[in-house]
Amino acid sequence: MAVVPRVQTSALAALCLATSVVLAGCGADGDGRDAASRTPSPTASPSASRTATAAPSASEPTTSAGPTREPRGHKVGRLAPRMRLTTAAHLLDAESLPPLGDGSWEVAATGPEDPERDGTVGTCQKTLLGPIGAVETVRRTFTAPGRLAATQVVARFADSRSAWRAHQVLVAWRDDCADRVDGSDVGPLRPLDVRSGTGESYRTDARKRAAGLAILRTGSFLTLVEVAAGAEHYPTGWDPARVAARRVARTF
Repeated sequence: MAVVPRVQTSALAALCLATSVVLAGCGADGDGRDAASRTPSPTASPSASRTATAAPSASEPTTSAGPTREPRGHKVGRLAPRMRLTTAAHLLDAESLPPLGDGSWEVAATGPEDPERDGTVGTCQKTLLGPIGAVETVRRTFTAPGRLAATQVVARFADSRSAWRAHQVLVAWRDDCADRVDGSDVGPLRPLDVRSGTGESYRTDARKRAAGLAILRTGSFLTLVEVAAGAEHYPTGWDPARVAARRVARTF
């Protein structure tokens, strides 16, 4: 049996020892963090946790039991209630009434409708709006050179249903107008294109006078607009009463 020299055995032992040291060092650089994370860290005792919670540090804010104060800043006021427009607020002024010819309109009179003084608006109307349910009625009349005349009436009813019934009455008066009024020529009923409410217009020719009449109903309000002129001066391509009613609709 061969004998291994003692010198070689010592050298082999030294080599193994050096290899173990190197491997231990590699483990500390690579997997050492994982090993540390797997090792549970010491936790504080329950009594220490309660002590730390009960005694906040001086840097932590404390809340008081006093009344809560509103943050300072811009003051926000309450919105004022929307004011209800009066009946007279829907009357047109002279500049808003469509002109005819070269002359300009002027306001002749404005005020509550008077049954003893004021006549009906248009050839076909039988009575004023009060007898058919209006609780408030205002009237404005206009004049212009060349025997031009215009009238606007704004009536307020108790509710929208009452205004609707009065609207139907006005349309019915127009439907039998030609049979009731001698020498009158009543044109077709044309719907109004308005952004607020509903309405119609038509033209009448009687006693060498032509007139356009527009009816506008918006909620509990009912408006009549009539523009009259000599038959030879009233426009045929457009109706100033229709234009006026559309401008009235913008006031609602």
